[in-house]
Amino acid sequence: MAEQGAPSSFPSDIAPIGVISPHMDDAALSCGHLLSARPGSHVVTVFSGGPASVRPLPTWDEMSGSFQPGDDVMVLRQVEDDNALAVVGAYGHRLDFWDHQYRVARPAGLARLRPGVVSAARAKRADPDLDRRVEEELRRIVTELAVETWFVPLGLWHADHKMTAGACLRVASYMPERRWVLYEELPYRVEVPLEVAAAKDQLAIVGLGIEPLVIPSNAGNSKKRAMINCYRSQLPCLGPRADVAAAEPEVFYLLSNRAR
Repeated sequence: MAEQGAPSSFPSDIAPIGVISPHMDDAALSCGHLLSARPGSHVVTVFSGGPASVRPLPTWDEMSGSFQPGDDVMVLRQVEDDNALAVVGAYGHRLDFWDHQYRVARPAGLARLRPGVVSAARAKRADPDLDRRVEEELRRIVTELAVETWFVPLGLWHADHKMTAGACLRVASYMPERRWVLYEELPYRVEVPLEVAAAKDQLAIVGLGIEPLVIPSNAGNSKKRAMINCYRSQLPCLGPRADVAAAEPEVFYLLSNRAR
């Protein structure tokens, strides 16, 4: 594995920081304590877009019980995201890439949309350049924001998490002057521990090293649970997994450009 040595300490006076989140709610689930202790930080959400009318609802949206067929689901969820970020005083930046569940939606799900919308939706779903475009947008926003330290996902289980993680690593290779920190996504870290080991091994294969990073979070006074609760439409789907994410420690690794 690429992990090295005893944990390093993260300076408590470094703020604001940036967090790159695959979806709306991932930053809260995996970095809520971190953000709670650093108001004025930035959260960049990659897959925060979707069709203007979702019909039929994919399984996840249907499970939530919060949406009706034809709703603009992601616009409704953006309100929840705004509320959650306000709890910790963070600034939100949302990239308009479609959530995986909409990219793989059946064509029938677009049947009642206007022809122009159908064409745009099909293009979103079958975008061979998605990896590259995600990387370009992340590089652009990291360049624009005056943030020295970026927290990015390790890339566990979900296709969108893996794509985000890969894009972040490529951006990090172009921008070594920034400090890059990996976070283990919750609740996936608890549910699929083999994914954690595999992700670390992959880092070593590509010549990247990591070292554990201890970040005092003052978790007892954290607003993390309040953040998570703002994502009301997601709580029925998450079930007890939301409690796991709220209770588990947040785990971070400092990224270096060479495995030792």
